[in-house]
Amino acid sequence: MPTGKKPGRWRYWTGGMVLSLLLLVGIAVAFLDPWLRRMLEKQVAEQSQGRYQLRIGELHTSLWSRAMRIQNIELRPAKNNQLWQQTTLPRLLATIEEVRISGVGLGALLRGTLVPIDTVRVAGLRLRALQLPKANPNAKPLHEQLPARIPGLRIGYVSVLNVRAAYGSGRVPQTSVRRASFTAQDVLLSAAGATDTLRLGYASSFGVQVSGALGTVAEHRLRVGAVRYSSQRQQLTVDSLRVWSLRAMEQPGPVVRVRLALPHLRLTGLSAQALRRREVRLDSVSVVKPWLAATPPTQPPPALHHVLASYLRHVAVAHLRVSGGTLRLLGIRAKPQVQDIRLGADDMLVTAAGATDASRIWYARSWELRTGRVQTAVSAPVYWLGLQGTELITRTGVLRATGITLRPTMTPTALARYKRHQTPHITVRAPVLAVTGLDFGALTRRGALLARQVEVRNVRVLIAGDGRFPLNPKFSMVTQESLAKLPVRLNVRRVVLANSSIGTSYIGPKTQREGSITFNRINATLTNLTNDPRLMTAAAPLVGQASGWLQNSWNVRIAVRIPLLDPAGAHSGEGTFGPGSITLLNTMTEPTRLARFESGTVRRATVRFTGNRQQITGTMRAEYSDLKLALLSQAGGPDQKTLLTKVGSTLLNGIVIRDQNPRGLGPDKLKLGSMQSRRDQRVSVFSLWRQGLVSGLLNSIGAPQKLAQTISEQP
Repeated sequence: MPTGKKPGRWRYWTGGMVLSLLLLVGIAVAFLDPWLRRMLEKQVAEQSQGRYQLRIGELHTSLWSRAMRIQNIELRPAKNNQLWQQTTLPRLLATIEEVRISGVGLGALLRGTLVPIDTVRVAGLRLRALQLPKANPNAKPLHEQLPARIPGLRIGYVSVLNVRAAYGSGRVPQTSVRRASFTAQDVLLSAAGATDTLRLGYASSFGVQVSGALGTVAEHRLRVGAVRYSSQRQQLTVDSLRVWSLRAMEQPGPVVRVRLALPHLRLTGLSAQALRRREVRLDSVSVVKPWLAATPPTQPPPALHHVLASYLRHVAVAHLRVSGGTLRLLGIRAKPQVQDIRLGADDMLVTAAGATDASRIWYARSWELRTGRVQTAVSAPVYWLGLQGTELITRTGVLRATGITLRPTMTPTALARYKRHQTPHITVRAPVLAVTGLDFGALTRRGALLARQVEVRNVRVLIAGDGRFPLNPKFSMVTQESLAKLPVRLNVRRVVLANSSIGTSYIGPKTQREGSITFNRINATLTNLTNDPRLMTAAAPLVGQASGWLQNSWNVRIAVRIPLLDPAGAHSGEGTFGPGSITLLNTMTEPTRLARFESGTVRRATVRFTGNRQQITGTMRAEYSDLKLALLSQAGGPDQKTLLTKVGSTLLNGIVIRDQNPRGLGPDKLKLGSMQSRRDQRVSVFSLWRQGLVSGLLNSIGAPQKLAQTISEQP
């Protein structure tokens, strides 16, 4: 058997070939990293046509672990400004501390098929955008910008951490982000990934975290403490949002100006896939302790759904909740302020369909609003209105206000001087005002005020006037004609005023002294308060009934019928007074008219009257006894009587005044008083009724009808 050495030679040849191959691979690997670095730098320069320069500090690859690490990356724009005049590329500076790519599918890369990559990690990105080009409608999507032999990439996990970014070429950037991070899972960078409706930006899910963001939008500066979004949880949270106008808040402009402090905002159900379709369908929106000051624009802004339609074609919110809010409106004379706002809305649809849906109010199926303190100026700067709290529930048609205070900001004399004519000086305090059966839909869509009942209890009203000033040259607004001419539809089936009081004071034009009179324990009811022609007719007028006590001692009852749409202003009423002492009127007649009732007891007085835009007429049946009247003088000493007034009083009581009514027995002995007084449309309908009572009373006690009318018409 031959014993040659040929088989041993094959081993050496094989070993040599392997060693040679390993040597070649080692040499290739040794030169691969520099080649890749030069290739990448060259590609950036060529693809950007010299507008960018890429510098890579270190690049290391590992074919064995299918990984790559790149460090100290710098991207710098060319300094030649002419290169940036016509380009779709942004002009920016960027540095990246490190990029790690692992799990690259080398076999797929060599075969030219979809390349799988396990992870891509980017850390320490610093980005400064100096100039952003206009949107290019012809720009290719990202997956079409891959090399031609690579149909796509599939990356299991992408993270971009510790990002700092800014936009703007000035010293102070227009927009900046102090710190941001981005993560994405299952990124399919291919044509299939671009058309997959379950993906957004090629990713099946992603998350974003931003802190310290600052920017300028529509003449407002924005600062955000933190923003977090997770597409898997479909939740967006915003913390410490601040917005402030760059222009003066007190000067209204064409757009709304705001100052906003928002500690916390959370949106749930924010689907990235729906956003891709330009749709937002939120499960909930929660706003915690917002503080908002806003200056309304000079022109009414477009409806909210019109504004959103430019960006989103469908916006729906299942539940909206606002807690602990504060609102101030500036740039208007009223300057209202609302504290502790608690707001809730359900099933909101902020679209054109939602705006016109008859079953919705302000886009929502239902609203609930509760507030703390509310204050505002009324007829600024004349009155101040304050409320301790409010409640609004559209589902049940309830509107409540508590702790109501309406007070003037100046004295009666100062108010009349400010207005340059006599003006009621009104102070109102009411514990509760409740509206039930309020049709919020009619209110929001047609501006119509429709309600089943308005109830106010325990109201205290003080009305002061100064007769030393001329009457208002304009027609009074406290008339039935004013209600008929309201630009909105009014229909309140019932108005209730319970256990209330009215105090009045008036400075006489000649005496310059103040008189007063009070009405206590008032209970009143109005039915059919409407300017709807279908409901307001002569056969079905406004009907009012009231009872109370004059000076807390003299019972008063009154009933009126007012067809609000009657063109002649016709109305009628009747009332009863007494029993009581007529001396109760001295608190008003003595200081303002220099007349004092020394004695007189009214057993009963009944009035019936009719009124219109020209006059009031009627009769008064006054049953009284022991009536004595004294004329007074401002120069009469402690009792305001002089020799002349004493003589006048004696003649008045002996010749003119009927000391009792009736005189003797029988119905024919009762002297009826004639109510006759012309109407001055510069005064309210209540002043007209007062004129009728004065003329009827004076005529009843003996004053001639013409004299009684003249006195009643005096201011």
